[in-house]
Amino acid sequence: MKRISLYFLMLCIGYLFSISCAKKEQELEQKDTEQVEKRERATYNNKQMPGVGNVYVSVGAQAGRKQELYAKADYENGHLAYYLSAATTDLGTDHRLVFGAKIGEQCIVEVDEAKQTLQMYTEREGKRLPVILKIRQHSLKQYEFQLYRIDWDKKVEELVSSVFLRDGKPVGTYKMAARVANTVADSVAKDTVGFTGFKRPVKQSSVAATTAAMLAYVNRILEPLVDLSNDGMGTLSSSLEQSSATGDAFGALWYDLGAMNTVLAQAGKVFGSFRTDVLTKEDPLSNFNWYTGQGVAAVNFRNMQLIPIQKNSVLVYDETALATVIKLQLQVADKSKKALIGNPVFVDFSVELEQDGKTQVLSEQTLSSDKENGQVEFSYNPHQAIVKPKVGSKLTILYRFSAYEGGSFAKQEISIADRVPALISIISGLGQEADWEETLKAPLVVKVTNKSGQALKNVRVSWTVQSVSWGIIVGTLSDTQVVTDDQGLAKTFYKVGKQQEKPETVKVQVIGSNGEPVAKVEALFTYKQKRRNFTLVEMKHETDYTDMNKVSVVKEWKSGNAVTIMENELITFNIKEDGRLLKFSDGTIAHFIQSTKGLVLESKYADRTFQSKDIVLNNWAVKFSDPVTGRTDSIVIDLTISNQLYRTFVGKTLRIDGGGSAVDGNRDEILNFTYRSDGKVEMKSAKYPNNGVITTFSTYSMPSYAPVYGCPDKNSIIPYTMKRVIGLITSPAQPPMVYGMSSSFILFEDGTIRPNTMGTGFDACTFNRFWSSVKLQ
Repeated sequence: MKRISLYFLMLCIGYLFSISCAKKEQELEQKDTEQVEKRERATYNNKQMPGVGNVYVSVGAQAGRKQELYAKADYENGHLAYYLSAATTDLGTDHRLVFGAKIGEQCIVEVDEAKQTLQMYTEREGKRLPVILKIRQHSLKQYEFQLYRIDWDKKVEELVSSVFLRDGKPVGTYKMAARVANTVADSVAKDTVGFTGFKRPVKQSSVAATTAAMLAYVNRILEPLVDLSNDGMGTLSSSLEQSSATGDAFGALWYDLGAMNTVLAQAGKVFGSFRTDVLTKEDPLSNFNWYTGQGVAAVNFRNMQLIPIQKNSVLVYDETALATVIKLQLQVADKSKKALIGNPVFVDFSVELEQDGKTQVLSEQTLSSDKENGQVEFSYNPHQAIVKPKVGSKLTILYRFSAYEGGSFAKQEISIADRVPALISIISGLGQEADWEETLKAPLVVKVTNKSGQALKNVRVSWTVQSVSWGIIVGTLSDTQVVTDDQGLAKTFYKVGKQQEKPETVKVQVIGSNGEPVAKVEALFTYKQKRRNFTLVEMKHETDYTDMNKVSVVKEWKSGNAVTIMENELITFNIKEDGRLLKFSDGTIAHFIQSTKGLVLESKYADRTFQSKDIVLNNWAVKFSDPVTGRTDSIVIDLTISNQLYRTFVGKTLRIDGGGSAVDGNRDEILNFTYRSDGKVEMKSAKYPNNGVITTFSTYSMPSYAPVYGCPDKNSIIPYTMKRVIGLITSPAQPPMVYGMSSSFILFEDGTIRPNTMGTGFDACTFNRFWSSVKLQ
C-alpha cells in the first residue's frame, strides 16, 4: 500500500512536473511568438521610415494624469513621444512632444492651442539646459518671442531677450486686444499658432491616423522656427553674448528643435501606417516630468519705476504731419532712480481717446526695454486709426510694468494741435515791378495759420493766375509749393506774360480735406508794371495844323504829376524816354493825340451827363503805343478833368446880337441859346419868333489850341492867332432862318465865347459882317 501510495505520489509528481514543463514550454513558445511579432512589427515599421523600430500607443488615459501618451516611436537610439491632454471626443488643446536624439537627451515642445502659445526647452545628459523659449501668437502673423534664463529647481525665470514679429519681421513687441475664444465644431478646422496661419487637423477616425496628422501639424509650426533665416530666432541669438552659458544653451535648443523637426517631417507622413505596441508601465516616458510652473520674475517690480524722458518724446498730435508719430520714451529705474540695465523688462502701453462722449482704445502694445541703457520707447501713428483725434478731445498714453500684475497705469497726455486753417497771409512778393514776359525777382510767399496765429504745416494750398483779358491767361507759375512747410510757408515764382490790358493777379487758397477751397481763407498777389522813364510833352501848335513840326512845349508830364485838362480836350504831345524824344524806326519824331473824352468814357463817370464838380482820376494811366516795340504803355498821373465848360453854359443863356453892314447885317436880330440842366437847349430868334427849336447839346472834342482867323489882307492871306481852348459845346440843330451863325461855340481860356465858324476855330471876319457881339447872361 505504501508502495502504491509512493508510486502514485511519484506518478502525480511526474504528471505535475510534465504539466509544469508543458506550461513552461507553452509560455516560452508564447513569449517567443510575441517577440517574433514585435520584431516583425519593428521590421515593418522600419520599412515605412528607416531607423524606426517599434511604435507604442498608450492603453488610454489614466486617473490623476494630466495627459496621456498617444504614441511613442523608438528609432535608432532615440525616441519620439507625443502626449496630449486627456480628452474623450477630440484631440484636446494641450499638445506635448518629447524628442530624444539619444538616451539622456530630450527636446520638449509644448503646444497650447487655447492660449496660442509654444513653450520649448531641452535636456542634455539628463539635465535640462537653463533656457526656455516662449512664443505667443497675438493675431495671425503676429508673434512675440521671449527667451528666459531659468532655475529649474527654484522655478525662477529671468527675461533675457525678446522680439516681436509682424509678417515675419522684427518690429518690437506688440500686444493686441484679447482674442475671442474660438469654439468650433469638431469637424471644422480651428485657428492655430501656425506661423503662416496653419489650421489644426480635423478629427480623425483612428488614434494612429490622428497622431500622424498632429505630428505633421506640429512639424509645419516648427519649420519656420528652425530655419536659420528666421528673423525672430536670429534676433534673439544676436542679442546674446557669444560663448556664454545662455548663448550655448540657446544654440543647443535651436539645434534640437531642428533635429526634432527633421523626424517630424518623416514621421508625420507615414505614422498612420505604423504597426503599434502597447506601452509598458516600466517605460520611463510614462512618468515624464513636465515643467508646469510659470516661474517667478527675477526682477522685483515693486521697487522699480518708469520715468518719462521728455526731451526724447513727441507729445503733440498734428493731423497734418502724416509722417510724424507720437512718442514716449521711458527710463526703467530702481527706487533711487538708477537705470536698470542688463535685464530687459516689458512695459504695457495703451493709447486712449476721449472724444464725443466716448472713450476708445486706439492701440495696445507691450514693449521691452533695452539692456544697454534700460530704456523703452513707445511710438504710435494716430493717422492709422479709424477714429482721428480732433481739437477739444483728450488723447492719453497709459503705461505700466507688464509683469507686475495689479500695477496701476501712469498717464501722459498728448496735446492735439489746432489744425484748422483760419488765415493765409502774404509774407513777401507783393507789389513787385516787372516788365512784360519777365519773372518776378522774389518768390510769392504765404503763411497759413490757425485762429491763434500758430503756423500750420502740411496744409494744401492752390495757386491760380487770375485772367484780366477775356479769360486769356498768359502769366505762368513755376517751382510751386502746394503744401506748407514746418513754418507754415508755401511759395511759387511768377513770370509775367505777354502784354495785356491790365496786369494779372495770382490767387492762393487753402484747400480743405474735402479737396475744395476753404471759404475766405485766401490771398491775392498783385504786381506793378515796370515803369520806363517816359514823360509826355504837351505841345502848342504854332500854325493852323498845317505843319506839325512847328510846335512849342506847353508842359512836360511825368509819372506821379497832378495834371488838369479840360473835358473833351484833344491834346497833342510827344513822348520822351530818359529826356529824349521817341522816334519811329524811320527817324521821324513820334506825335500823339489824346482825347479826354475817351478817358471819361472809361471812368466811373461815363454815364453822368453833367458834373458840377471836376472829375478826379487818381493813378490814371495815359496810354500810348511805344513807337519802337509797338506795345501799349502809359504814364500814370493824378488826373483832374475840369468841367469848366459845363459850369459856364448850363443854366445860362447865350445872347448873340445882330449887327454888321447894311447889306449883310442882322441889325434887327437877337438869338438866345438857353442851356437847360436836363441836357436840352432852346434856340429862339427875335426876328423869327415862330421858328424856335428845342434840341440837345453836348461837348465836342477840340484841340487844346484853336486859331482865331481875321480878314484877308491885300495878298489874300488870312491872318490868325492860336488861343488856348477850354472846350466846345454843340447842338445837332442849326439856329432857325439865320445866316452866318453856328450851333457850336468855343470857350477860350480868357473867358470869351465865339461860334465855331471855321469848324476848327473862329472866323472873326465873317462873324463881324453879320453880328455885333456874343454874351453869356
